[in-house]
Amino acid sequence: MKKEREEPMEEYKFHYQLGDAVGSSDKYFLAHDIDKAKEMFDYSFEKRTVQPEVTKIEQWNRWKASWEVIDHEVADPSRN
Repeated sequence: MKKEREEPMEEYKFHYQLGDAVGSSDKYFLAHDIDKAKEMFDYSFEKRTVQPEVTKIEQWNRWKASWEVIDHEVADPSRN
């Protein structure tokens, strides 16, 4: 019997700002795709009163050893 191959996990970085905060923060997630990473990011803020403003989403390119920006407006039009 052949073993099924699982999709590889990708690392995503969400750069965001909360309300009137002066600084910004990053959250990192391992997921199979950007949609799952967004679900995890949204879940992490589910019970907070202040919602984050995502300024940038990046994906780790392990071959180049660098972060690559994902156009999050195209990926999800509901985000700012």
